[in-house]
Amino acid sequence: MQVLQLNELEKQLSGDLQWALRAPEVRQHAGKLVAVHQKRVVGVGVNRDALVAEAAEKAKCPRQNVVVLVVPSADLSELPR
Repeated sequence: MQVLQLNELEKQLSGDLQWALRAPEVRQHAGKLVAVHQKRVVGVGVNRDALVAEAAEKAKCPRQNVVVLVVPSADLSELPR
């Protein structure tokens, strides 16, 4: 079996996601979408398209370089739509 190597962007996105899953500064935004770039929260919102556009502008990077995740609320009944 051949092991595939991640390119630099894939490594950054993977690292951002792993960081975001544990970071207190992400978890504090329960029930929201959080945008992360280079292990830094660059936006919070409920509208994914608007959030990605604003986060990419703030981080001065292409939209595809921003990781967006849903932060579940404590009771899991209020997820962003």
